[in-house]
Amino acid sequence: MLTSIRFAIRQLVKSPGFTVIALVTLALGIGVNTSMYTLVDVLLYRSAPFPEPERLLFIQGLTAQGQPDGFANAEIDEMRAQAATDPNSAFESITSWTQWNNAYAEPGQTAERLLSLDASVDFFKTFGVQPMLGRTYNADEEVPGRTQVAVLTNEFWQRRLGGDPKVIGQTLRLNAEQVTVIGVMPPGFGYPLFFGPIDLWRPMTVPQFIVNDRNNHFFAAVGRLRPGVTAAQADAQLRPLLARWAHDYPQRSTGRGLRLMPLQKAILAGSPFEFLTLLLFGVGLAVLAIACFNIANLQLARAAGNTRDLAIRSALGASRRRLIVHQLTESMLLALAGGALGLQVGRWSNQLIGGSIPIGPSQTLEMTMNPTVLIAAFLITTLAGLLFGLVPAWLASRGDLVTSLKQQSRGSTSSRETHRLRNSLVVAEVALSLAMLAAAGVMIRGFSALLERPKGWDTNRVLLANIHLPEQSRYADSDKRAQAIDQLARRLRQIPNAEHSAVCSSPPLFGYSKNVPIQVAGVTSDDTTKQPIAGYTMVSPEYFAALGIPFLEGHTFPEELKREGPPVVIIGETLARQFWPHESAIGKRIGDREGDRVVWREVIGVVRDVEDALNPSAPSTMLQVYKPCVQEPWGYLWLIIRSPAPANFKNEMRKAVADVDPDVAVQELVTVPEAVNRYMRPFLVINDTLGGFALLGLGIAALGLYGVLSNIVAQRTGEFGIRLALGAKPLDVLGLVVGKGMLLTGIGLAIGAGLGVVLNVAIRASLPRAGSLDPVTIGLVSLALLTVALLACWVPAYRATRIDPLDALRAE
Repeated sequence: MLTSIRFAIRQLVKSPGFTVIALVTLALGIGVNTSMYTLVDVLLYRSAPFPEPERLLFIQGLTAQGQPDGFANAEIDEMRAQAATDPNSAFESITSWTQWNNAYAEPGQTAERLLSLDASVDFFKTFGVQPMLGRTYNADEEVPGRTQVAVLTNEFWQRRLGGDPKVIGQTLRLNAEQVTVIGVMPPGFGYPLFFGPIDLWRPMTVPQFIVNDRNNHFFAAVGRLRPGVTAAQADAQLRPLLARWAHDYPQRSTGRGLRLMPLQKAILAGSPFEFLTLLLFGVGLAVLAIACFNIANLQLARAAGNTRDLAIRSALGASRRRLIVHQLTESMLLALAGGALGLQVGRWSNQLIGGSIPIGPSQTLEMTMNPTVLIAAFLITTLAGLLFGLVPAWLASRGDLVTSLKQQSRGSTSSRETHRLRNSLVVAEVALSLAMLAAAGVMIRGFSALLERPKGWDTNRVLLANIHLPEQSRYADSDKRAQAIDQLARRLRQIPNAEHSAVCSSPPLFGYSKNVPIQVAGVTSDDTTKQPIAGYTMVSPEYFAALGIPFLEGHTFPEELKREGPPVVIIGETLARQFWPHESAIGKRIGDREGDRVVWREVIGVVRDVEDALNPSAPSTMLQVYKPCVQEPWGYLWLIIRSPAPANFKNEMRKAVADVDPDVAVQELVTVPEAVNRYMRPFLVINDTLGGFALLGLGIAALGLYGVLSNIVAQRTGEFGIRLALGAKPLDVLGLVVGKGMLLTGIGLAIGAGLGVVLNVAIRASLPRAGSLDPVTIGLVSLALLTVALLACWVPAYRATRIDPLDALRAE
């Protein structure tokens, strides 16, 4: 074995060009694939950082239409009660939580947002982790009015409190109340991939009208299984609860479902990121395959050039097995060296990609290689060495001894089998390159079209600010919220040089404030499962002027509208056209359920439909309804200022909020382009990465095509010399070589176009707003690949036309 290794090293040193190209190709292929495997592992498969994570299940609710949903707090209480009273329960415990915004106000400073998980008392028991300092809260501290305690994340403790070990017992001013710090959790317990960028845990401080409302599916649930119990058994035990809810509350629970999954699966479940992550992983595999095919072709070329040398060694007594071992040793040395370089390329790629994907205000995705990734990289490296080494070695060792000894070194040619294999590898490289480039092109064009497409509102002239009125304390009463909203609207109108200002529950960035089944008298069913779903947004009267949304008929909400006044709505054009296609919608009524009764609201205006600026997925519904804030005053609000230079009003916006209530934090303060850059960045990073990897695959494929044709020219030097000596024109030789390359490229393009269409359909199904059936992109990519292939063919073809017939004949 040592002899084979030394011999392989000498052979590789003798061919520095081949060795460098092979190592670089392998390093890029293995590095890209390792990085993509790390990304998939981190986002989809890596265990959650809790004790016995395999026993933790995320319990996800589903609407009657099959869309992801949360639970009412009462529903989770019933799950928890069933687990506590049933001795055969599948669950050891079940906990609930929701994210909640807190205004943190230090003396003399502007209030800022802290994100908490308002969680049930069994949260820490369920996840199996105890505080590093202090304690967690108890059942007595879950009682409304006694919830002024907090457990801090280790990150917040270090960042804002300097890691003070005497922090226990200190107070923070949250939501205009003094909150006592009772504990600090260990590093990593926050798990931002799953929970988001939280700062602390608190008992349920969510307002009681939300907690007690069975219509408000505001809460998430996780259960810890008993040892030996499966997810299927847990699912079976929860199903009777669904049936009971449907029986007891048919208007709101009929048709609802649930789904149980491991925590790491829930991170991306159903989101566009899940498809994009798997697509990137597929591209990484394709790049590796192209790299292996390319090196296999280079090995075949070297084997063909060394046919006479192998024949001499065989004549001197070397067995076929020994010849194969020598060839395979060389391939494995290349693979191992390329794999080592590939791991370093993978680390660099991980830092670049992970550092570009934010998972919080100051955190990015940490992509570290764990032992599983390293083992996978080793297996990939070994497989690559076998793939591009074994077949060429076997074919090279099968040559006819007498024929090979008669050949001169320059006249050696490959067998028909070798030619077929090499041609097939080139075709596969071209096909995979086209498929990757087509997918990348469709994604890039799709995202560009998504970002540039008119949204139905003016995205370039508005400044947006997000605030949260503390509904658990001074704004618990809806009349007080309505009064605060009116004060905010009046204060915003006082800002000099602002064209318009408004308040709403959510601008068209991510989606609607809530989705509600609606009724239309005489048209829709009384069965909520059969009623159309509309997206509701609560707005102030100037909302439509502030966003530049035109009215098609009717008018905005009157300024003098009262909370107890007649219920009114403004609707989008699609809703009006769907239910009143040949008549005016003004004066018509739509109904939605509030508790156990249906409230009928009069339509007073119809506006143009709008699209979300930051949502690459299809909207949950195209039916849009706007309600006046005064009739449904939310505590979670967005403030809007319209101006030709909206970014200049950020300080004015902060001052306006502080003038109304200094304990309210401005959580987001962005123009729409700034929001696109912040929230769409992960998609754009993945998009750019996909394009970069596709171009890398194209470069490797072009190199492979160039290598094949260069070898053909070298092997057929004598033939081309004779042709030229007998009167053939250089253009004839040029056409012969280029024609060979174009034939292989054409076959690859035909296969790749089919693969590209399949990927195009998959992208459209997963990202309907960013992907579309795009034959133009596939055609343009095919043309680009054909151009690159033509250049790769032309260089060796031109070299063939420069052969001196006398030199070629003398070599024969």
